[in-house]
Amino acid sequence: MLDFITQATLDYQQYLVWAGSVSFIVFVVSLLLTPFLLGKITQDYFVHTNQHKVEIKHLGHLIAVVIKTIIGFVLLVAGIIMLVTPGQGIISILLGLFLMEFPGKRKLELKLINHEPTFKALNWLRNKAKKPPFER
Repeated sequence: MLDFITQATLDYQQYLVWAGSVSFIVFVVSLLLTPFLLGKITQDYFVHTNQHKVEIKHLGHLIAVVIKTIIGFVLLVAGIIMLVTPGQGIISILLGLFLMEFPGKRKLELKLINHEPTFKALNWLRNKAKKPPFER
């Protein structure tokens, strides 16, 4: 069994190095972007229940919503990957969900923000971005 693992490691060494490099880059980018993106969310985002309805008025707004949703999806996938690699997996998943647009988003956000450890972690990161804590 040990010989098999040793041989597999040698055979796939370049892929392991590549995966480790990508993991490191995602880790560093998430450390830098997470407080910044959390700082962009308004302090009272979770107070008003129906404040954030998406209204697409023109093509430019549609493009902005699509780009924001794509960024959110990338953060969601990166967060899932970071659950097994170094990084802030849970917080990246939350940021991805906050940025994406999908049915039932508001109910999910409110459920997540009412979880005390999550609420404290998000406010700790907002503090790193020199922003006031979220209200709920």
